[in-house]
Amino acid sequence: QSDFKPQEIANTLWALATLGLQPSEVLMAGMMKQVVAVQSDFKPQEIANTLWALATLGLQPSEVLMAGMMKQVVAVQSDFKPQ
Repeated sequence: QSDFKPQEIANTLWALATLGLQPSEVLMAGMMKQVVAVQSDFKPQEIANTLWALATLGLQPSEVLMAGMMKQVVAVQSDFKPQ
């Protein structure tokens, strides 16, 4: 069971990226583990915010994380809305 829910993960990563704060390797390892644990619960906005934050921070997600996120994108694709 994960302690972090998808929105909490996305918000935390978004905040770090917005502030321009590079998280420690230990923090990112823990966060990425949580992402993988709950990625099937991610909603479109959480997916977008998480991937934006990783890109903004210059962090390369693992292949496992990206494969899971892409699977979730397909699962929720009808819920995506243009902004």
